[in-house]
Amino acid sequence: MDANKLWISAKQKLKGSFPKSFFEIYFNEESIPIAVKDHVFYLRGNIRTKEFFENQKKDKLLEAFSELAANINDVVVITDLDEELAFFQTVDEENARNSAADERTELISKASNIANANLNPKYTFDTFVVGPSNNIAVAACQRVASSDDIMNDNPLFLYGGVGLGKTHLMHAIGHNVLERDPSKKVLYVSSETFTNELIMAIREKKNDEFRHKYRSVDLFMIDDVQFIAGKTSVEEELFHTFNDVFAAGKKIILSSDRPPRDIPHLKDRLKSRFICGIMVDIQAPDYSTRMAILQSKAENDNLSIPKDVIEYIADNVKSNIRELEGALNKVILYADLSSQELNLDTAKEALKDILVSYKTKEINVLRIKEMVSDAYNVTVEELNSKKRTKNIAFPRQVAMYISRTLLDISLPNIGDEFGGRDHTTVMHAIKKIEDEMEKSEMTKVKIEKIISDLNG
Repeated sequence: MDANKLWISAKQKLKGSFPKSFFEIYFNEESIPIAVKDHVFYLRGNIRTKEFFENQKKDKLLEAFSELAANINDVVVITDLDEELAFFQTVDEENARNSAADERTELISKASNIANANLNPKYTFDTFVVGPSNNIAVAACQRVASSDDIMNDNPLFLYGGVGLGKTHLMHAIGHNVLERDPSKKVLYVSSETFTNELIMAIREKKNDEFRHKYRSVDLFMIDDVQFIAGKTSVEEELFHTFNDVFAAGKKIILSSDRPPRDIPHLKDRLKSRFICGIMVDIQAPDYSTRMAILQSKAENDNLSIPKDVIEYIADNVKSNIRELEGALNKVILYADLSSQELNLDTAKEALKDILVSYKTKEINVLRIKEMVSDAYNVTVEELNSKKRTKNIAFPRQVAMYISRTLLDISLPNIGDEFGGRDHTTVMHAIKKIEDEMEKSEMTKVKIEKIISDLNG
């Protein structure tokens, strides 16, 4: 009996028996069907789902199975990979030779590889919505993932704001590599985890184990490298890890919220290595992509969302994918808890308190630099450079002024964002722009227009 097909059919029967948000958590996010054996239905889950399906709602699930003419007498939730592997080892030799058992063994092997690689099963290329803001990045990631050749794209450095899909793409690369060759050693790690494990290794005198783990891989991926900047021992370890993996001809993927040269306090020797391959940026999704993201989420979650609700969210939440999906979840939950119909009025009521904060979150120093660069026909790189020609220095001062005006950020931090300038330089820039705006109506109007555009 196909556990996956049976699970899908049972979910369809039970869908109307629970609130949508409740159903999403227990039936979609935290439960994965494993197998049917000896009239027992096995799920992979966590402690919460174990209590839910083995005790609280077992009867409901068994009733659904019965209606589907499936002879299931019990439900068991397995909560860790070791337990799951042990389960499959109990299958007798006849079943082991059976093609279905072989398929299950392959699935478990794949699950083991994914677990060891720290990959999220949901983050694949198939589930990533492609649009004009990210199509180049997606193409670069697919090229890296589909070939063992290093070419000129090692390392691949992805950069862009929070919640734009960098992590999703890194996981997708890992899945693709393992799909092509399950024997490959793939490792994804956040910079925080890398840092914490290094500290623990030093404390417990397990440096060799740490280095073996990170340097004996075929694909090394580290997320949010901006967070290691200024942490001397962590930068040192990453530097040597990078060198060893690179020298072995293995692949490296890195991500950050900005290009390497713009990461304050990052050592130059790391910057030089990060930029020696290919760098691609991911921008905030445009309106059509935001619509596609919301429609995709609704379809994947088997939700029927009115078109005008999706349009309203897409039109008002412009910052990133994470907040788009969060807004949709909030609307769904609000409608469930208030027993209201899910329509445009409900969506407006649900989101009224957070739309202002979404707009505020869209503004950051990088966004300000981009807007100023467009307005004054210079590049972000030039704003960060040491160049002092008037056509570059003045826009740089404008960007500093707007950063101080719109953001809760100190003068030294602003200086760091503009090539490591000190706070007195920033103070001078702000004063100069204030004077220029008093003297020149044209300058004032232009700067106010940039600020207005940033505020949406």
